[in-house]
Amino acid sequence: MFQYVQDFLGSAYIEVIIFFLLIAYFVANRKDQHAVKSGLNLLRVIILLIIFLYFTWSWATLIPPSLRALSVLGMFIINFYFFYCLMLMRIERPYRVALAALGRDPEKPGIFHDIWGYGKRFYYYYYMFQSLFSGTNPFHFLRNIASDRVQDDIRYELRQMGMEKQLISLKVMAGFMKSRLASDENLPADFKEVMGKSIDDLAKHPWIEEQVNEFLRIATEAPEDLHFSEWQASFKKAVTEKK
Repeated sequence: MFQYVQDFLGSAYIEVIIFFLLIAYFVANRKDQHAVKSGLNLLRVIILLIIFLYFTWSWATLIPPSLRALSVLGMFIINFYFFYCLMLMRIERPYRVALAALGRDPEKPGIFHDIWGYGKRFYYYYYMFQSLFSGTNPFHFLRNIASDRVQDDIRYELRQMGMEKQLISLKVMAGFMKSRLASDENLPADFKEVMGKSIDDLAKHPWIEEQVNEFLRIATEAPEDLHFSEWQASFKKAVTEKK
């Protein structure tokens, strides 16, 4: 079976057919707006075409079998890279669709599950080869970088729609604390009542709301601009613990 696949892909005629099939797929999907990171621009495709034609010309004109085999190998590498880029375009499409749906229908059940699921899958494939040369465990590398990139994409999408300030605010934080307070069955009713009133009083104060919202904005967008003793002490402690 392996020998059959090797002989099949080792044929220059098969490589030429595969290449032009990939070209046809690219032409049919060249205006895909969802291919943000994985898109193949026309210039890159032209460069691939020139290199592929060079290998084809070398295979057709060179007599030594070893050089002809190298030309076929070059065609195979070009086709593999082309196929990999087109595959990334295909995988990225549902991820970008899910991100766009976040602004249109944020209350849709499972929207964040779709974003994280499609996003992690896309970035796993996108950084697959880089992970092999990362110097760390490839699986840890992929998991960490995929989580970071998906978070950045969600934040960017919300910022583009002007929703980030509405979602990252004292009002939303107070709602989160009240929902957690109500769902905790281990807390006594008197404590829930007292803490609920405290949260309401905190959220109602305009000056506190303004300051908390400003802190959350700076902490998420430019944490290096925060300069006060408690923040610096917490940062120093976190760095020390990580080491």
